[in-house]
Amino acid sequence: MHIKIIIPIVSVILALSACGGGKTTENSLIENNYKLRNTTDNNALEATIKKLMLETYGKLAPLIMYTNEAGGVGGTKSSANNYSSSNTQEMGVDEADRLKNDDSYLYVASVTKPSIKIYSTKNSTKEAVLSSIVPIGDKNSPAISGLYLTNNKLIALSGENGYFNRQWFDAPFWSDRSTELTIFDVEKGKLKKDIHIKLDGQLISSRRIGSTLYLATRHTPTLNGLILRPENKEQVAKNRALIEVATLSDFLPDYALNKADKGDILAPSNCFTNEYSNETSQQASIINVISIDLTHTSARPKGSCFIGNAEALYMSAKSLYLATTQSNYQDKNGQAFYASTTATDIHKFSLNSGNINYKGSAQVAGHLGWKQELKSFRMGEFGESNDVLGIITYTGNEPSTLRSPARLFTLTEDDSKESSLKILAQLPNNKHPEALGKPGEQIYATRFFGDRAYLVTFRTTDPLYILDLSDPADPSVVSELKINGYSDYLHPIGENFVLGIGKDAIPANTGQDDSRGSWYQGVKLSLIDVSDLAKPYERQQLIIGKRGSNTAVSFSHHAFTSLLHSNGDLRIALPISVHKNESSSENDTQSTQHRWQYDALFRYDITSSGDLYPLEKIKALNTSAKKYSQDWQNDRSAIIGDKVYYLHGDDIISRNW
Repeated sequence: MHIKIIIPIVSVILALSACGGGKTTENSLIENNYKLRNTTDNNALEATIKKLMLETYGKLAPLIMYTNEAGGVGGTKSSANNYSSSNTQEMGVDEADRLKNDDSYLYVASVTKPSIKIYSTKNSTKEAVLSSIVPIGDKNSPAISGLYLTNNKLIALSGENGYFNRQWFDAPFWSDRSTELTIFDVEKGKLKKDIHIKLDGQLISSRRIGSTLYLATRHTPTLNGLILRPENKEQVAKNRALIEVATLSDFLPDYALNKADKGDILAPSNCFTNEYSNETSQQASIINVISIDLTHTSARPKGSCFIGNAEALYMSAKSLYLATTQSNYQDKNGQAFYASTTATDIHKFSLNSGNINYKGSAQVAGHLGWKQELKSFRMGEFGESNDVLGIITYTGNEPSTLRSPARLFTLTEDDSKESSLKILAQLPNNKHPEALGKPGEQIYATRFFGDRAYLVTFRTTDPLYILDLSDPADPSVVSELKINGYSDYLHPIGENFVLGIGKDAIPANTGQDDSRGSWYQGVKLSLIDVSDLAKPYERQQLIIGKRGSNTAVSFSHHAFTSLLHSNGDLRIALPISVHKNESSSENDTQSTQHRWQYDALFRYDITSSGDLYPLEKIKALNTSAKKYSQDWQNDRSAIIGDKVYYLHGDDIISRNW
């Protein structure tokens, strides 16, 4: 569900809060004089939270109304396993999704009710057979936001899932949120409920390494009787009195195991407050970074927390990073706009067998963009010891002579300072002044891959930039490739190819489309040869449908499926909702919005030499009835052996590859 915010004020500037908030200038873009400070004094921690609670609830609230608006919810494996798994950003770091599978069963989180559908793929027919439906709670229980499957365990995450744009920085909106985990034992496709955990706080994101689950949650404290949006002096006075008499335990998040009595998620000694040099406004939010051992019968959470904000999570095999944008932003015609000078805070935590330790913080210029699903891809770890973080931010609104809408920063731990990250380099710089993008362009796809990074910006054409990160202290732009359209998602295929998935586009003759300077058209697949990094070229392109067509991959990389076949071919599948008018018309123009025709799973073989071969598409069941599905963004697929399974809604369609 999308939430639409209505603010009946001509110009509203909301002071966004997170930890940090240093000023940015053209020559000094980084504020590193702050860090998270471990709290050894419970009284000081309580005082900090009370101060923030009073700033949030101890004064008259602006008039803000929310209305509901219906909408969608917004890795390559070798042939050794003979089945695909969820497409992830980092190898070995699993991510939650609505479809999980092994070589015999498909586990599906329903889009219609809180339940898991289990399909067997081991049968005499080519169709997957629904073997059971397992409810999660009752009909009033929260929806399942994602599944994990590992070591005979299936984990269902539940709760109000998603990032609701501007409301993320509105503390009252996030009060009384919770995240639930239901852990099942799995045996031959049958589920037996083992453990149920309920955590205070909204889920930001999660990852899994082996049998350890990592969660980042946001807890916004509230109190019994607290008025979230006080409208008069009497309500303000009541709130202030409640806050003043509350104790630390009233503010900290709890958890409950198997519906037993609540316990503290973390001890106060594991919490951090912010330390920075300038005045800033921050919310009364507690960010929890938690690990849970899925094999342990108690499954007690452990980890760290800090007072502040976090909106994006990136995780490698040994480190976890939380990032949040610092900004004042305005509401203009119902859209959120970042200020011309804004910055992003980054906090690093090391991971070791479920232990989570804070390592340091830094701040970089710019923000991570407007699409929540893409924010983690703006970051990537690399270097000889995988100890360098690269981050690409959008700085296109800054009044800078650099005129670069994107910037790359490389960071690592600062051995000379405790709990600090230092900036090794940034692009552009005096040595490498080439801009990343042209004025007016936005950042679309980004991808870190070994000692290189790929970056797509777009307004009228799609410049693909290839960055050399082999020397983290001296990164550089290797090449730039201009092609029509843009990519929302980039998928490296070995060292020699990159597959871009997005939209074709035609430069606008007059006017603009979404301020891009082009009219987007059908879904585009672009296979780019990067065997010579200095001379990349578009080896092949395919355009599916007309303007209005879309692919779920543009909204979630989990919709992309791939499996390396024993013959060396890479099998890929992606769902596309195809729009095109049944007959052409003289009135059709580059801006014509075409009608929906069908939803389908499109399949391709990519040879080791870089040839892209289309296979027969698999149309969804709603096609024959000409019934448009608003759930196309949730479409997924799996490849098991020589069969492919297309998940559309809650239905599975099976075909031989």
